[in-house]
Amino acid sequence: MQESAIFDLYHIYREETIESINFITEEQADVIPAGFSNSLRWNFGHILVAQEQAMYNLGMNQPGEIFEKTQDMFKRGSSPKEWSVTPFSLKELRDQLQEQMERMKITFSGRLGEAAAKEFDMGKERKIKTLGDLFIGSLWHEGVHQGIIYCMKRSLK
Repeated sequence: MQESAIFDLYHIYREETIESINFITEEQADVIPAGFSNSLRWNFGHILVAQEQAMYNLGMNQPGEIFEKTQDMFKRGSSPKEWSVTPFSLKELRDQLQEQMERMKITFSGRLGEAAAKEFDMGKERKIKTLGDLFIGSLWHEGVHQGIIYCMKRSLK
C-alpha cells in the first residue's frame, strides 16, 4: 500500500472521530453507560494519547507533544472516576485531535518504512517493527474506539 493511501485513510478515520464529537453535549461526554468502563470524553482522549504514545514513544523513543498529565488521564487502564483535574472540553479535544492529525502527517511523511525505536510485541510471535506498522496499528485502534463511541452514543439516547 502506498504511503499516500495510508494518510488518506488516516484523514478519513480521524475526521470521523472529530465529527463524532459534534453530536454530543458536554454532559453526555462524561456519562459512563451501563456495561462500559469509561466515558465518551475518555475515549476521545484515549485515541489522542494512544496514537501519540505509539508514534513518538514506541516509534521514535521520544515523549511526543502531549503533556504527561494528559497522558495519565487517558492512558490504557485509566478511568474518569480517578480524575482529580478538570478534563478537556470537547472543543479542546476536537482541536487537539485535528492538530495531531496535521502533525502526524508532517512528522511521519516519507518515514513509514523506517524501523521503530522500540518493537511492539503483539503476542503470538507478532512484532510491530516499523513506523508504518505502528501507524497502521494506531488506525486500527482508533477504529476500535470509534465502534465503542458509536455504541455509547446509542446507549445514551
